[in-house]
Amino acid sequence: MRERRIAVIGHPLAAEENRLAFGGWRSQVDLILPAHWHSRSLGHVYHAPRQYPGGPGRPSLHPLPVLGSGRNSLFMWIGLRALLRRLRPDAIYCWEEPWCLATRQVALAARELGIPFLFYTAENRPKRLPWPFTRLLLASFSAARACIAPTQEIAARIREWGFAGTVFVVPLWIRARRPLSSEAAGRTLAYVGRLIPLKRVDVLVEAIALLPGYRLRIIGDGPERERLIALALGLGVLPRVDFRGHVDNDGLEDELSGASLLILPTGENSRQAEQFGKAAIEGVSCGLPVLASRTGNLAALAEDFPTLAARDLDTPAQMAEAVAAIFRAYPAPEALESARLKAHAQYGPAAAARGLQSAVAGVLGDPVP
Repeated sequence: MRERRIAVIGHPLAAEENRLAFGGWRSQVDLILPAHWHSRSLGHVYHAPRQYPGGPGRPSLHPLPVLGSGRNSLFMWIGLRALLRRLRPDAIYCWEEPWCLATRQVALAARELGIPFLFYTAENRPKRLPWPFTRLLLASFSAARACIAPTQEIAARIREWGFAGTVFVVPLWIRARRPLSSEAAGRTLAYVGRLIPLKRVDVLVEAIALLPGYRLRIIGDGPERERLIALALGLGVLPRVDFRGHVDNDGLEDELSGASLLILPTGENSRQAEQFGKAAIEGVSCGLPVLASRTGNLAALAEDFPTLAARDLDTPAQMAEAVAAIFRAYPAPEALESARLKAHAQYGPAAAARGLQSAVAGVLGDPVP
């Protein structure tokens, strides 16, 4: 059999860490990504590297301009059909939700060229889509051979919505992290993420007021920043709260150095809950104990990692008590190291690459690699 060629198309590929799982494949992999992408949720603009042809075990990169950069559901590719006609892949993986305009664009190009395609979904809550997104969703369902979802819960959700194709569960991945030494004596809590109401960082700041002797390091930025600073000032804890701002993914270990506990108090509502828990896994992979709220996939991750605790963190008192409980029985270095190695084995790029290759092979009817 000749070498297969697989095209992966999606705006998440704008971030370098999201390209890590596409190296080392037996097939030739073409990554089609935005030349520039304005991530509205992160307040960051990604600029793609120049096109390069790849090689054995290394994907080719094909930056394309887009209309509507940063608008996940409404952007469109410029020149996509001509590029696919030139590449002639055996299968297309569209890393976008099924109701997105770009997914419909990919589906139409795939149909014209006679190429099977898969889409992605990370929705773990019921979603009421307005017109025309309902039409786009149904069109993707009828055109796609399969779907890739990061958790079993999300796989069940897409089946409930009526998708009749095969659903492959392939967890998200993390980049390799260097180990950090964590000590209870430091009593430094760290939060990593966007500063938005759903993340409940305000409750965390209020909890610090109930934890004398503890410090809080907030790594991330967002529209809540000024309100959180004012809250810390009003509570008299601003000297114990360090706002670090946005940090690039490859600088995460430097920002977490010296932290005793990573805390992620994400909330949920009828439309949103933690879809995967990548930040929690990254904390574990750095050798830190992690305290997370019991929402979405975080509770399932906690069952698999003894150094990751999922608790109800709805009030400052609940949060303060959960923190104090961890420090009363702080994980041993051996437990933290064991969890760190397990996180890399289960959620490293190589593990995700195996799952993604198996999904594509299943669609093509090839032997599973």
